[in-house]
Amino acid sequence: MESKDVPQAHEIEKKCFTDAWSPNLLYKELENDLAYYVVVMDGETMAGYLGVWFIMDDTQIMSVAVEPSYQGQGIGNLMMEHLHEVSEQKDIFTMSLEVRVSNYKAINLYEKFGFEIITTRKQYYQDNKEDAYIMYKYLR
Repeated sequence: MESKDVPQAHEIEKKCFTDAWSPNLLYKELENDLAYYVVVMDGETMAGYLGVWFIMDDTQIMSVAVEPSYQGQGIGNLMMEHLHEVSEQKDIFTMSLEVRVSNYKAINLYEKFGFEIITTRKQYYQDNKEDAYIMYKYLR
């Protein structure tokens, strides 16, 4: 992701998440040495993006978002496949994430890629105090 992509990423954030990241936070992520962001474009239109932090031997998934009009077309699968390849190239040991317990689409995607629910964080999300599943995938 580049700075020119932030406005579209923010629009997708607002459509996908009740606690959308601000444009300012997305710009700061571009300066974060731990962060890695990938976008999927359809011409000039962003179809989705994925953001992670590479922390030691873990890929911490921060955000996976697909523009609602592109959902169901394999964009999430494409980004997760790419992330898996990059993580293996970096000799990463685990991949981890938090996901709302109500986000069945995301949970199904992550389980399809071998993630397992490890535990639940009670009242994790600040906007509505919803619980989060902590999910892990071991790469080796």
